[in-house]
Amino acid sequence: MMLARGAEGLQLSVRRTAELEGLDRVAFERVQADPVSYFRQLPYLWRLSPHGKATPLPAFPAAPTADWHWLEESLKALLRAWWGQLPTQIGADVAGFNIVPRGEHAGTFSTLSVLCSQSDGVMLLVDDLAVRGGTPSEVMVGRGWHDRIMGWWQRDCYDLGPEGSAVAARMAVEEMRLRGVDSPAELGIAEVRCEGGGHLTLPGLALRP
Repeated sequence: MMLARGAEGLQLSVRRTAELEGLDRVAFERVQADPVSYFRQLPYLWRLSPHGKATPLPAFPAAPTADWHWLEESLKALLRAWWGQLPTQIGADVAGFNIVPRGEHAGTFSTLSVLCSQSDGVMLLVDDLAVRGGTPSEVMVGRGWHDRIMGWWQRDCYDLGPEGSAVAARMAVEEMRLRGVDSPAELGIAEVRCEGGGHLTLPGLALRP
Protein backbone atom coordinates (compact mmCIF):
# COMPACT_ATOMS: atom_id res chain seq x y z
CA MET A 1 0.00 0.00 0.00
CA MET A 2 1.27 3.49 -0.82
CA LEU A 3 0.17 6.83 0.59
CA ALA A 4 1.18 9.70 -1.67
CA ARG A 5 0.29 13.31 -2.39
CA GLY A 6 -1.53 13.81 -5.69
CA ALA A 7 -3.20 16.67 -7.54
CA GLU A 8 -6.34 16.32 -5.40
CA GLY A 9 -4.61 15.75 -2.07
CA LEU A 10 -3.52 12.54 -0.34
CA GLN A 11 -4.06 9.32 -2.30
CA LEU A 12 -3.98 5.77 -0.98
CA SER A 13 -3.27 3.05 -3.53
CA VAL A 14 -2.39 -0.62 -3.69
CA ARG A 15 0.56 -1.41 -5.96
CA ARG A 16 2.50 -4.54 -6.84
CA THR A 17 5.95 -4.39 -5.27
CA ALA A 18 7.85 -5.35 -8.42
CA GLU A 19 6.02 -2.71 -10.47
CA LEU A 20 6.65 0.02 -7.91
CA GLU A 21 10.34 -0.84 -7.51
CA GLY A 22 10.70 -0.85 -11.30
CA LEU A 23 9.30 2.69 -11.52
CA ASP A 24 11.60 3.81 -8.71
CA ARG A 25 14.61 2.31 -10.48
CA VAL A 26 13.81 4.19 -13.68
CA ALA A 27 13.59 7.46 -11.72
CA PHE A 28 17.04 6.92 -10.21
CA GLU A 29 18.53 6.13 -13.62
CA ARG A 30 17.06 9.20 -15.32
CA VAL A 31 19.91 11.57 -16.18
CA GLN A 32 19.50 15.24 -15.25
CA ALA A 33 21.92 18.04 -16.04
CA ASP A 34 20.88 20.01 -12.97
CA PRO A 35 21.40 18.40 -9.56
CA VAL A 36 18.61 20.42 -7.91
CA SER A 37 16.05 19.08 -10.40
CA TYR A 38 17.47 15.58 -10.14
CA PHE A 39 17.14 15.27 -6.38
CA ARG A 40 13.69 16.88 -6.33
CA GLN A 41 12.37 14.26 -8.75
CA LEU A 42 13.73 11.17 -7.02
CA PRO A 43 11.01 8.96 -5.48
CA TYR A 44 12.89 8.89 -2.17
CA LEU A 45 16.28 9.96 -0.83
CA TRP A 46 16.59 7.50 2.06
CA ARG A 47 14.92 4.32 3.24
CA LEU A 48 14.76 2.63 6.62
CA SER A 49 13.65 -0.98 6.74
CA PRO A 50 12.72 -1.71 10.38
CA HIS A 51 14.80 -4.55 11.79
CA GLY A 52 16.13 -5.24 8.29
CA LYS A 53 13.06 -7.23 7.24
CA ALA A 54 12.32 -5.48 3.94
CA THR A 55 13.60 -6.95 0.67
CA PRO A 56 16.73 -5.05 -0.44
CA LEU A 57 16.75 -3.45 -3.87
CA PRO A 58 18.25 -5.66 -6.62
CA ALA A 59 20.76 -2.92 -7.41
CA PHE A 60 21.70 0.01 -5.22
CA PRO A 61 20.72 3.23 -7.05
CA ALA A 62 23.18 6.07 -6.66
CA ALA A 63 23.19 9.65 -7.82
CA PRO A 64 25.93 10.97 -10.13
CA THR A 65 29.12 12.18 -8.44
CA ALA A 66 30.26 14.53 -11.17
CA ASP A 67 31.61 17.33 -8.97
CA TRP A 68 31.42 19.08 -5.62
CA HIS A 69 28.22 20.90 -6.59
CA TRP A 70 26.44 17.55 -7.07
CA LEU A 71 27.67 16.31 -3.71
CA GLU A 72 26.62 19.47 -1.88
CA GLU A 73 23.15 19.40 -3.45
CA SER A 74 22.69 15.74 -2.57
CA LEU A 75 23.74 16.34 1.04
CA LYS A 76 21.42 19.34 1.27
CA ALA A 77 18.44 17.41 -0.14
CA LEU A 78 19.07 14.38 2.11
CA LEU A 79 19.54 16.40 5.29
CA ARG A 80 16.48 18.55 4.56
CA ALA A 81 14.43 15.37 4.15
CA TRP A 82 15.87 13.95 7.37
CA TRP A 83 15.07 17.14 9.27
CA GLY A 84 11.40 16.89 8.33
CA GLN A 85 10.93 13.11 8.30
CA LEU A 86 13.28 11.38 10.75
CA PRO A 87 11.57 12.25 14.06
CA THR A 88 8.33 10.55 13.02
CA GLN A 89 10.27 7.48 11.88
CA ILE A 90 12.79 6.96 14.67
CA GLY A 91 11.64 9.17 17.56
CA ALA A 92 14.53 10.11 19.85
CA ASP A 93 17.06 7.83 18.09
CA VAL A 94 19.96 9.06 15.97
CA ALA A 95 20.69 8.26 12.32
CA GLY A 96 23.95 8.97 10.58
CA PHE A 97 26.81 8.00 8.29
CA ASN A 98 30.52 8.68 7.83
CA ILE A 99 32.18 10.16 4.76
CA VAL A 100 35.62 8.59 4.40
CA PRO A 101 38.45 8.59 1.82
CA ARG A 102 38.70 5.72 -0.65
CA GLY A 103 42.11 4.07 -0.68
CA GLU A 104 45.18 6.21 -0.04
CA HIS A 105 44.68 9.89 0.55
CA ALA A 106 47.49 12.43 0.74
CA GLY A 107 45.58 15.19 2.55
CA THR A 108 44.56 15.53 6.20
CA PHE A 109 41.02 14.24 5.74
CA SER A 110 40.12 11.10 7.66
CA THR A 111 36.42 11.04 8.60
CA LEU A 112 33.48 13.42 8.54
CA SER A 113 30.46 12.14 10.44
CA VAL A 114 26.95 13.35 9.59
CA LEU A 115 24.24 12.84 12.20
CA CYS A 116 20.59 13.79 12.59
CA SER A 117 18.30 13.51 15.61
CA GLN A 118 15.21 15.08 17.08
CA SER A 119 17.17 16.66 19.95
CA ASP A 120 20.19 18.03 18.04
CA GLY A 121 18.90 18.37 14.49
CA VAL A 122 21.65 18.09 11.88
CA MET A 123 25.17 17.70 13.30
CA LEU A 124 28.63 17.41 11.76
CA LEU A 125 31.78 15.98 13.35
CA VAL A 126 35.16 16.10 11.63
CA ASP A 127 38.24 14.14 12.72
CA ASP A 128 41.12 16.58 13.27
CA LEU A 129 43.62 14.04 14.64
CA ALA A 130 45.52 13.83 11.34
CA VAL A 131 46.68 17.45 11.84
CA ARG A 132 49.72 17.54 14.09
CA GLY A 133 48.79 19.50 17.19
CA GLY A 134 45.28 20.01 15.81
CA THR A 135 44.00 22.84 13.63
CA PRO A 136 44.15 26.13 15.59
CA SER A 137 40.85 26.95 17.28
CA GLU A 138 40.60 30.38 15.63
CA VAL A 139 40.88 28.74 12.20
CA MET A 140 38.17 26.15 12.87
CA VAL A 141 35.84 28.66 14.51
CA GLY A 142 36.34 30.88 11.47
CA ARG A 143 35.17 28.00 9.29
CA GLY A 144 31.99 27.72 11.38
CA TRP A 145 32.85 24.89 13.77
CA HIS A 146 31.80 25.24 17.40
CA ASP A 147 33.44 22.79 19.79
CA ARG A 148 36.53 20.57 19.94
CA ILE A 149 35.90 17.17 21.56
CA MET A 150 38.84 14.78 21.93
CA GLY A 151 40.40 15.63 18.58
CA TRP A 152 37.10 16.08 16.73
CA TRP A 153 35.38 19.35 15.84
CA GLN A 154 31.59 19.55 16.14
CA ARG A 155 28.93 21.77 14.60
CA ASP A 156 25.25 21.25 15.36
CA CYS A 157 22.74 23.20 13.32
CA TYR A 158 19.68 22.86 15.53
CA ASP A 159 19.46 26.62 16.06
CA LEU A 160 19.18 27.16 12.29
CA GLY A 161 16.05 25.02 11.83
CA PRO A 162 15.45 23.70 8.30
CA GLU A 163 18.14 26.04 6.93
CA GLY A 164 20.69 24.03 8.90
CA SER A 165 20.62 21.43 6.13
CA ALA A 166 22.09 23.84 3.59
CA VAL A 167 24.65 25.16 6.10
CA ALA A 168 25.78 21.65 7.03
CA ALA A 169 26.06 20.54 3.39
CA ARG A 170 28.16 23.58 2.49
CA MET A 171 30.39 23.20 5.56
CA ALA A 172 30.97 19.50 4.90
CA VAL A 173 32.07 20.09 1.31
CA GLU A 174 34.26 23.08 2.22
CA GLU A 175 35.96 21.18 5.05
CA MET A 176 36.81 18.18 2.89
CA ARG A 177 38.25 20.41 0.18
CA LEU A 178 40.30 22.37 2.72
CA ARG A 179 41.71 19.07 3.99
CA GLY A 180 43.06 18.15 0.58
CA VAL A 181 40.32 16.08 -1.08
CA ASP A 182 40.49 16.87 -4.80
CA SER A 183 37.27 15.25 -5.98
CA PRO A 184 34.16 13.45 -4.64
CA ALA A 185 35.47 10.43 -6.58
CA GLU A 186 38.02 10.05 -3.74
CA LEU A 187 35.22 9.62 -1.17
CA GLY A 188 32.89 6.89 0.01
CA ILE A 189 30.43 6.32 2.85
CA ALA A 190 30.73 3.97 5.81
CA GLU A 191 28.87 3.11 9.01
CA VAL A 192 25.42 4.03 7.71
CA ARG A 193 23.36 3.48 10.83
CA CYS A 194 20.22 4.06 12.80
CA GLU A 195 20.61 3.86 16.56
CA GLY A 196 17.31 2.04 17.03
CA GLY A 197 18.16 -0.69 14.52
CA GLY A 198 16.92 -1.55 11.05
CA HIS A 199 18.54 -1.35 7.62
CA LEU A 200 19.20 2.25 6.53
CA THR A 201 20.05 3.01 2.90
CA LEU A 202 20.83 6.38 1.27
CA PRO A 203 20.17 6.11 -2.48
CA GLY A 204 19.82 9.90 -2.76
CA LEU A 205 23.35 10.55 -1.55
CA ALA A 206 25.88 11.16 -4.31
CA LEU A 207 28.41 8.80 -2.74
CA ARG A 208 28.60 5.03 -2.86
CA PRO A 209 29.38 2.60 -0.02
